Amino acid sequence: MLILTTLFNTLDRALANLLGPTVSSSIPGLGLVMLLLLVLVAGVLASNFLGVRALKASETALLRVPIVRAIYATFKSLTDIFSFFDQRRENRLVLIPFPRKGLYAIGLLIAEAPEDLQRSPLGRLWIIFVPTAPHPFTGYIALVLQQELIPLAMEFHDAMKMQFSCGLYIPPVALPGQTPSR
Repeated sequence: MLILTTLFNTLDRALANLLGPTVSSSIPGLGLVMLLLLVLVAGVLASNFLGVRALKASETALLRVPIVRAIYATFKSLTDIFSFFDQRRENRLVLIPFPRKGLYAIGLLIAEAPEDLQRSPLGRLWIIFVPTAPHPFTGYIALVLQQELIPLAMEFHDAMKMQFSCGLYIPPVALPGQTPSR
């Protein structure tokens, strides 16, 4: 909100200097219209080729600063993982025996393992990413037999919150016929 207020006040002052104080103050809402126009133009520029190049250049500049690079790379990895799984509409969460039978971990079903890895005489193997807490971009790749995969009805974001909070976040549970309360 502070950023929008500052932009609004800056645009109002710029319009007053450009058009003169009598014109800019005689048109109510001119600063607000200019602010909305500025946001619209910024969105159009950011969504086309020129905007993509500008965003890449600013990202490259951010990655040159050592402390900023570490923080930015961490958050970018997190958002990349979440956006990848958000784009997939089907639920890809599974419970697998990990790291051994009798213990279980939440995993992300990535794909069926390639033929070169299909070496188990017991059945087809699937690639599962098992994220580790508290870093969302680290984890294990497990090859798990299809019959050992237990599909989960849990929402992706709830599972990741639970995983990365080291189990401190427990998703709400809905009783049959109810929706979970938040």
